[in-house]
Amino acid sequence: MRTIILAIATLLAFTACDRSHDGKLDSTFETQLVDIVTYTGVDDDNHAVFRLDGRDDDPAVMLFTSVGAPEKVKTHERVLLTYAVNHRAPDGSYCYVDAMGYSRIINDSIRVNSNPIDTYSMRPIRLKSVWRTGEYLNLYAQVEYTGKNRLLYMMIDRDTKYNDTVDAYLVHDLLATPPDSIFYWRDTYLSINIGALKSPSAPCHVLRLYLNDDNNPNVKSHNFNIKP
Repeated sequence: MRTIILAIATLLAFTACDRSHDGKLDSTFETQLVDIVTYTGVDDDNHAVFRLDGRDDDPAVMLFTSVGAPEKVKTHERVLLTYAVNHRAPDGSYCYVDAMGYSRIINDSIRVNSNPIDTYSMRPIRLKSVWRTGEYLNLYAQVEYTGKNRLLYMMIDRDTKYNDTVDAYLVHDLLATPPDSIFYWRDTYLSINIGALKSPSAPCHVLRLYLNDDNNPNVKSHNFNIKP
């Protein structure tokens, strides 16, 4: 099992490029948006392009920017993008946006347990939001900051892998971090590819995610419809 280095949200700058479009909003009234998006590469002018997947199974929106490619971000990687809409297509399929910065987040694919579920650590998090966009399950939460590596990922219970409702768990393991190395709570984001569950051949219709939420200890699970 590989160790995940926790992605703490830190705003990073883009490489600047110039492009202008009709219909630009006065910057005084621009509304900043923050979304988890997929970096799809650059266009013919070497400007970064992102895909904003719709909530659940709503259509995606392509976001065209006037900035260069984000540094150290691979094509198809998920990032947290801060932007303002400059011009929106009449059909809503794409927008030209002013990209203000991005943060790298945890990208992963959903895993399957190899050991009994109760042998995995599920240390508390402080959940702020969890939602599905297309083939991604996204999570925004606070975790205890230690400055050290940890394990943080989503895992399917293999005993339910072929059921109509598949059980999944948020594994959170601080590994060998001593208690005096736990400092405070900080924001983090995960985006987990669950595309295998959406395959036409997969019997799953509902994903039931179990997690240990310090904010709502009585809420043990969250259900997500996987197929219409």
